[in-house]
Parts: sequence; structure tokens; C-alpha cells
Amino acid sequence: MYDVVIHVYFHGMATSRLIEQRETKQKLLETALHLIWQSNYDSVGIVQICAQAGVTKGAFYHYFKSKADLATAAFEEHWQRVRVDFDRVFSSQNSAVERVHNYCDLIISMQENKLAQSGHVVGCPFISSGQSTTEDKLKNLSIEIIDRMTKYFTSLVADAQREGIVEQNLDSVKIALYMYEFVQGVLTLGRVKNDLKIVKTDLRPGLLRILGIKN
Repeated sequence: MYDVVIHVYFHGMATSRLIEQRETKQKLLETALHLIWQSNYDSVGIVQICAQAGVTKGAFYHYFKSKADLATAAFEEHWQRVRVDFDRVFSSQNSAVERVHNYCDLIISMQENKLAQSGHVVGCPFISSGQSTTEDKLKNLSIEIIDRMTKYFTSLVADAQREGIVEQNLDSVKIALYMYEFVQGVLTLGRVKNDLKIVKTDLRPGLLRILGIKN
């Protein structure tokens, strides 16, 4: 009986320790994403991240070798969360035009939520955070995210062509790139001017215009 009690006791301690470790790592991920997204990669340091997360530097280095490793993990985790929304928005069950409207609604909602949290228009975390081009991990992730988003738009444009909305002879990949570049331009302008009205006013009609659709 005594052995059973000891086993249960140490098992409980191990479980609690595991939960605590997961929570510590999650705090670092969430804090890094918040600070870098709100400011930029180069201006946010490990000390600041640890202080705001309530985590020691020793704990930081237990989970991550560098700030670049943490930032990369934080942005990848963020992508995995928002990807669920993008899958829903760009579902082939929706028409091409419905996908544009759903996408704009999602982006505006995301920006409204971040504005309420931080008091600032923050734009796209993968672009407007100013990730250093000297950090290969961050640079490669940003390029990968661009490719992932472009595939969503390419599928949208291809379906718009099948629906007779976009001319068949046009390059769907190029149009998709135009759409994504336009989105980033609008979000960046909204961030620089700290004006969400720019995103609300320009995003939807601009994307529709690129497709050749009158708003």
C-alpha cells in the first residue's frame, strides 16, 4: 500500500511538472508573438519577452536556443491556429466571390481584435513585424507562409475562372500573387497610419477589382 501511495505521489508530481513546463513554454510563445507582432523582431529582446511572460532566462534557454528559434516557433504556432479559419474561408463549397467576402470579414475581425487588445493596428504578423532577413529561420518561414497563402488565392482564382468570372487565358498564380500583395499593402498602410478604416474600406473592393468584379 505504501508503495502505491509513493507511486501515485511521484506520478502526480511528474504530471504537475509536465503541465507547468507546457504552460511556461506556451507563455513564451504567446508573449513573443504579441510583442514582435505589435512592434518588430529586432526591437524585442529576450529579457523583455521573459519579463512580460514572467519566465526566467534560464527557463527560456531550457526551451529555445535563441530568440530566432522562439519567434519561429511562435509564428508557426500562430499559423497553425489561423489555418483552420483559412481552410473554412477558402473552402471549395463557397463560390469564389463568397470566399473573397469571407476572407475580408476574417481579416477585418482579426485586426479589430488585435486593435482592441493592443490599441494599435498591427497588420500581418508574418510581414509587418519586420523579421530580420539575417535570420534564415524567420526568412524561410515568412517565404513559406507567403507560398501557403498564395495557394489559397490561386485555388480561388482558378475556381473563379471555372465560374466564368475571370478570363480563362489569365495566369491564376500571378493574379493570386497580385491579390496577396494587395492585401499586404493595405494591412501595412493600416498599420503605419494606425487606421483600421483603411482596411475596412479598401480591402474588399480592391480584391474584387483585381478579379475584375465590380463591388
